[in-house]
Amino acid sequence: MRRKVSTIMDAALFQRAKIEAARQGRPLSALVESALEAYLANPADQKRRHLTVAESWGAFALPSGVVREIMEDDDDDFYV
Repeated sequence: MRRKVSTIMDAALFQRAKIEAARQGRPLSALVESALEAYLANPADQKRRHLTVAESWGAFALPSGVVREIMEDDDDDFYV
């Protein structure tokens, strides 16, 4: 089952990802999905992943209205 998600990321990284997806001739979502699969498949990254989440928790404190607006946005370029 596929699920639509949204995220916030650096604009330059997002642009690089869109360019790479276009270069490969596949949707941005496929590029992000394969990158995430590769990242999660490496057991050696378990500790690093935990530390990354712990260090970044709460880094983007956004008002609920902003979060709601992002979640309701139908711009296909935003969702990956």
